[in-house]
Amino acid sequence: MIFSSLFPSALPRPRPTEPGERIFQPPAWDWVAVGEVGWWVRPDWSETLLGPEGLRLAEWRESGQLAKVKESPQRVVYRVDLPEGSIYIKHFLVPTWRETLRQWFRRGKGRNEGKRALRLAQTGVPTITPIALGERRRRKFLFENYLITRGIPGAVPLNEFVEGRLDEIPEPRRSRLRRELARALGELTARLHEVGFVHQDFHPGNLLVDLTPEGRPWLAMIDLDALRVRRKLTWKDVGRNLALLNHYFWLRSNRTDRHRFLRAYLAARSDRPRRLKAFARGIEEATRAWAERLWRRWGRRCLATNKYFQAYQAPRAWAVASRDLDAATVAALLADPDAPFRHPGAALLKDSRTTTVAELELPVLGRPRRVIYKRFNRKKWLDPWLCLFRPSRAWRAWQAGQHLASRAVPTPQNLAVIARTGSLGLPLDTYLVTIKAEPSITLSDYARTTLAGLDPTERREQIRRLTPALARLIRTLHERSLSQRDLKAANILIEGDPSAGRLSLIDLVGVRLVHPLPRGRRLQNLARLQVSLADVSGRTRTDALRFLRFYLPWAQTPRRDWKALWRAIQRRCRAKEARNRRRGRPLS
Repeated sequence: MIFSSLFPSALPRPRPTEPGERIFQPPAWDWVAVGEVGWWVRPDWSETLLGPEGLRLAEWRESGQLAKVKESPQRVVYRVDLPEGSIYIKHFLVPTWRETLRQWFRRGKGRNEGKRALRLAQTGVPTITPIALGERRRRKFLFENYLITRGIPGAVPLNEFVEGRLDEIPEPRRSRLRRELARALGELTARLHEVGFVHQDFHPGNLLVDLTPEGRPWLAMIDLDALRVRRKLTWKDVGRNLALLNHYFWLRSNRTDRHRFLRAYLAARSDRPRRLKAFARGIEEATRAWAERLWRRWGRRCLATNKYFQAYQAPRAWAVASRDLDAATVAALLADPDAPFRHPGAALLKDSRTTTVAELELPVLGRPRRVIYKRFNRKKWLDPWLCLFRPSRAWRAWQAGQHLASRAVPTPQNLAVIARTGSLGLPLDTYLVTIKAEPSITLSDYARTTLAGLDPTERREQIRRLTPALARLIRTLHERSLSQRDLKAANILIEGDPSAGRLSLIDLVGVRLVHPLPRGRRLQNLARLQVSLADVSGRTRTDALRFLRFYLPWAQTPRRDWKALWRAIQRRCRAKEARNRRRGRPLS
C-alpha cells in the first residue's frame, strides 16, 4: 500500500492527558528540583529525561540523538530520538526584560501550552502530549522554561504534506485524499471554534497530518502558545481566523477545494451566519487583505540583515546577499565586482550600452550553480545623482524579484545586489546576481528558433499549449498587484520542456507594486505583450483572443466585457506601434 510506504507508522496515537486530570499537579506528575530548575514530570519518564545535572541534553548531543528543529531568539526546538520514541523539547528563552515581565503576568509559555493541550484533548481535538515541564526561577521571577512532549509517529506538518508528499500519491487516490483533507480540516476547525478556541497563528505548519490504515487523513494541532479562548466568538472573529488559514490554501488549491472546506466547516457548526454568501465573500476579502500585509512584510526581507539575507559593507562598495551565497564569495565580488566578466568559465551573453550580462558558476549552498551576473551600465553622468531621488535599476530589479517570490509569481531566485560607490557614496555601477534556470530559453528566442522550425500542425499544437500557461502567468502577476511595463516575450522564460508550460519572468526593472492595480497598468502590460508576439509564426488573432479568455476571471467579470478590453488593448497596440515609428525604434 502506498499509504503505508509513505507513512509507515500508522500506529495507535499517543494518549493525551486524560480529561479530568490536573496537568503539572500530583498525583499524576512528580516534582523534581535540579539546581535552579524545577521539573514537573510524568513518573514513567523521570529517569529517561533527567539525570543528576538536570535535563540530559549534553548526553543526547554527544550520542547523536539530539537534532535542532528550529531556533529563534525566543525559543529553540529539539527532537530527541529515544528507544521509547521521539520526543520534542521546546526551550523557551528570555532574551530581554520584556519576556520576563510578560511571564510575570501571563505565566510561562511552556505551562500555558501544556494547559491548552489538556483543554484541547478534553474537546476531542488531537494535539501534543506533555510529559515534562521545567521552569527556572529566581526570587519568584520565571526565566527560561521547557516543555517536553511526545512525538506523534508518522505525522508530518500539513504544509509539507500538501507541497510534497501529496504529489507522490497516484490518481485517483490523490484527488480523493484532497477532498477528504478539505473536509477533515473543516471539521477540526469547526470543533475549535465551537468551544471558543481561536489560533492566532493559524496556518498548516501548526497542523500535523497522517493517514489512517484506511487511507483517511488524521489531523492534530501543535504550537499552542498562540491558542486563545474567547468567551463570545462572533462570526466576524470566525471570518478573520478562517482568513489566516485560507491565505495558504488560496495560493495552493482551487476554489472548489476551499468551498468544500467551508461546507464541511458550516455543517459541523451548531449555528450558521445569517448571510452565507456575504460571509464567504468576506473571508476571501479578508484573506486578500491579510495576504497583502504579509506579502509586503516578506518583500522587505531583502532590504537588510535577517535570517534570509545579509548586508555587507566594504570600501567603495556594498552588497545585500542571500544567505545561500557564501560570505567569502560576496567578499570577493565586493573587492572586484567586474572580476566575473573576466572569469575563464564565464560566457558573455550581452554587452550593450545599458547592460552587460554573463553566465558563470558560483558556489551556492556549498555546491557550484550556474548564475546570471548582470551589470547595469551608466547611461549618462547624471545617473549616480538620480539615485538620490529614486533607486538604481539593480536595486529596483532586486526588490521586484523579492516581491515576485513573496507573492508566488515564478521568477529566478535572487542571490545578491552589489553597488560600486564613489567618494560621495553614490552608486557608480550596480550589479545583480540571480540563479540561472536550467534548461531554459526566452519566449522570444523559442518563437524565433524552435517554433518557426516546426511543421504547421505541431506548431499549432504548441501554441495552444503555451497560450493558457502565458495567460495564467500574467493573470497571477496582476492578481498579486504587480505590473511589468516592459512585459515582452524576451522577458518571459520557458523553463524545462516547453510542452510543460512552466513560465517565469526575468529582467524585472520595470516591475511595480501597486495595490489595487489600476486598469490602465493592466492594459499597458497586455498591449506590450501583444505587440511583442505580433510576429510569432503561426500565431493568429484567435490565439490572442484565446489568451484573453484564459486571462480573464470569468466567474467574477460581467458578461461580454472582454470585447471592451479587447478593443482597449488594440488601441494601445496601435499607439505603441505609431510611437515607435515616430522615434525610429524597432518593435521587440
